[in-house]
Amino acid sequence: MLELVKYISLNYIFYTLAIILFLYLGWKIRKIYKNFIFYLNKRKGIRAEKIAIKILKNNGYKIIKQQPRIKGSLYENDKKILFFVRADLLVSKENTIYVAEVKSGKAASINEIATRRQLLEYSKIFNSNIIILIDTKQNKIKKIQF
Repeated sequence: MLELVKYISLNYIFYTLAIILFLYLGWKIRKIYKNFIFYLNKRKGIRAEKIAIKILKNNGYKIIKQQPRIKGSLYENDKKILFFVRADLLVSKENTIYVAEVKSGKAASINEIATRRQLLEYSKIFNSNIIILIDTKQNKIKKIQF
């Protein structure tokens, strides 16, 4: 009987350790997968920005700065909260400066709620009524006005 209890205990310990190991490996694989997807999206974004710069230059825009960063603020329960926002490009044409956002595919549509919210945030923080939205799939420059 004692042998049977030892056998069951060892099996229980073995299966518990195996489950813990599989959970740990699954967590690690998931983390590696997420990092890989992030890397692919980052590469895609860099390519899209290069295309957008060509589109803008071909249409008479001058690139002032890539990835301009500006400080924003809001109030939460009367407490001022500071944060930073980074747009894709700061461009100019005919002595007017614009904030430009680069998107491709479905995200380049103002029907996408995330895109609208992002452009509205840029409009507010950069204090600009017109934001440039570059659709790299259709090679279009869209002036979005709030």
